[in-house]
Amino acid sequence: MRKDMRESFMKRERIVFVLPQLKTGGGVRVIVELANVLAERHEVKIVLPKGKVECTFAISDRIIIEQVGREPVSALQKVANIFRTVAHVQKVYQNDNVIVTDPIQSPLFIFARMPKLYRFVQADDYRIFDDLLLLKNRFFLYLYKAVTKLSYRKKIGYLFNSAFTHEMFERHSGRKVPQKIVHPALNRKVFYPYEAEKPQRDSVRLCLIARKHPMKRFGDFVEVYQRLMQNPKVAAEIEKVTVISHDDLSSYATAGMERVVPSCDKDIADVMNSSDIYIFTSLWEGFGLPPLEAMGCGCAVVASDAGGISEYAVNGENALIYPPADTDALYDAIVRLIEDRALLQRLRINGMQTARNFSWERSAKMVEKYLFEKENDV
Repeated sequence: MRKDMRESFMKRERIVFVLPQLKTGGGVRVIVELANVLAERHEVKIVLPKGKVECTFAISDRIIIEQVGREPVSALQKVANIFRTVAHVQKVYQNDNVIVTDPIQSPLFIFARMPKLYRFVQADDYRIFDDLLLLKNRFFLYLYKAVTKLSYRKKIGYLFNSAFTHEMFERHSGRKVPQKIVHPALNRKVFYPYEAEKPQRDSVRLCLIARKHPMKRFGDFVEVYQRLMQNPKVAAEIEKVTVISHDDLSSYATAGMERVVPSCDKDIADVMNSSDIYIFTSLWEGFGLPPLEAMGCGCAVVASDAGGISEYAVNGENALIYPPADTDALYDAIVRLIEDRALLQRLRINGMQTARNFSWERSAKMVEKYLFEKENDV
């Protein structure tokens, strides 16, 4: 890296992150963690529509939170606040470093004239609403896809959280853009092994984070859990299963599972530290941070081959990977770890080593590099 580039990193810049809300969720989590680090050496703002702030992760006091619009009392007012936020950012922060990431909010900047505008792609935005859970009907889905594809043509800076999201962007846009990757990471002050060696138990403990979103495929695990419990030999080896979730899971057959509703990240880390196996069932993910956090806490991971997790998960080395939605393969992988404790221990050790390679400080430096590098250095 050239000396003048390193020196430019030391300049105090203004970095503005634009979010639709501050609620617990993967994409928001990544932005907040990056902002926490960047705020130590830059002026950092998070601008979002006015509304309730609900997140389980810490936000640095150095970050300026700016809410735009009126207190919403209806869905229509929430939508209006999103448009007000986009207009406000274009007017007030026209010449600042602005990073947008939300798949609905980002296309609204399509006509913005902002020389330092960046889109941080954290998912396959083009397909993210295909299940109609949020958009409800196919007309809105068609409209969303049309606007998204149009927004992909905008010549701005693009950042990606994985090679997978970069590949999906190029596939749907028909464009070639530089592969500028900023990996999510884990907070090592929270997600770390409380003990060098987990207690040797006759039985194993399983855990997972559950969401009702169809893409997360929680139902796959519920089906497999029932099969595990119907196998007397396997059931005898399972001490408990803990489900971490804020969602309403009443439509799932979760009898026999323990439920934890986390109030902070430490609650999640506590469950992971007390568990032996972490289960991840998503159909696809831009990155898939929870399995990496579970590795950091010393869990052996069983994960679906969900695209972005290939940034860190290697089948047979630090995780067992199975085809998404293949419940037979998921069942076999869990049983394999239950029956082969040596393999469980090897995945656990290798997973902890993998987790050490990811830090928010390193990821924040990549953001600085991509934002502040000169054209001739790209």
